[in-house]
Amino acid sequence: MRARLACALAILLIATASCSDDDSGPTTSATVATTASPTTTTAPTTTTTTAPTATTTTLPPATTTSAAQPTTTAPPTTTTTAPPTTTTAPPTTTTTALVYPVDEGDFFPEPLAGSDDAHGSGCVVDPSQPLPDGIWFGSAESVFGGSITFDLGCFFTGAAAEAAATADGAEAFDFYIRNLNPVTYAVPIDPAARVWYVDADVVVTEIPLPSWPTPASFLSCPGDFCSVWLYVNGGAATGIVEQYLP
Repeated sequence: MRARLACALAILLIATASCSDDDSGPTTSATVATTASPTTTTAPTTTTTTAPTATTTTLPPATTTSAAQPTTTAPPTTTTTAPPTTTTAPPTTTTTALVYPVDEGDFFPEPLAGSDDAHGSGCVVDPSQPLPDGIWFGSAESVFGGSITFDLGCFFTGAAAEAAATADGAEAFDFYIRNLNPVTYAVPIDPAARVWYVDADVVVTEIPLPSWPTPASFLSCPGDFCSVWLYVNGGAATGIVEQYLP
């Protein structure tokens, strides 16, 4: 009861002071109001300044990139060096180009250019030089060790035979053979050479090279009467054809 009375008295005193003509009353009331206002304004200013600063400077951007580097590194690889391989090429066989092939349709060759009307390549050659490439008539004096000893001659027919025989002071029949060159030629035989011999029926027949000369030949080969056409290509005899003489 006393408390309520004191409270009512205090309120009455404050109201009385407000209505007084004293100059200090309004001044005191204004001071109290001014002091309370700054306290209320300061608190939100502090909160606004602090929060954005802490959020901006915390995360380092390089952390994620650095962690990915070790993951992409491949483990070291082992290189195996294969031993060098040696390739041996198979031996090549050289085939001689046949500028002068055997004509199996006509074993008696026609006169060639520069033969002076003799059949084949003629017989005018330098005796100091090997027998050149061409088609040559002569005698197979001997056959040994892959070589033929060849006595070169000239074979004429027709009017050319008559003229050659007359020039030599001899008589020609259907053909004429001139042999004024005393030199014989050692001509190597090509391993792939083809050979034809005159059989008992006087027919030209092919025979394997190792089987020639054959005792089955109508001619006595080798020897002075073993008449042959020698086809020389690349310095070697690539064709040998026996020639029947009546």
